[in-house]
Amino acid sequence: MARKKKKERKMTGFGLLVLLTAVLCAFVLYGTAGLRRDRNEKLERQRELQTLIAEQKDRSEKLDIRKDYTSTKKFIEEMARKVLGLVYPDEILFEENQKEQ
Repeated sequence: MARKKKKERKMTGFGLLVLLTAVLCAFVLYGTAGLRRDRNEKLERQRELQTLIAEQKDRSEKLDIRKDYTSTKKFIEEMARKVLGLVYPDEILFEENQKEQ
């Protein structure tokens, strides 16, 4: 009978070892899945931010072009004509007569 008890104890110890290994593997797999999910979310966010950066760079370039244009004499003359209605002293303006209906 003594032999059977030793075998049963060894089997119980081996079973416990297998169970603990299985639990450890389950924790590792669960942790790995969470890390993959986090990585995928961060990669998606990174793509979104890169797109936003590219859009803002385009916008910045357009604003730089606009800034350069607004400091030219041509732009200042256009605004003076459109907004203020100014003309050069020797310039003659012709106005269209609109027919009333």
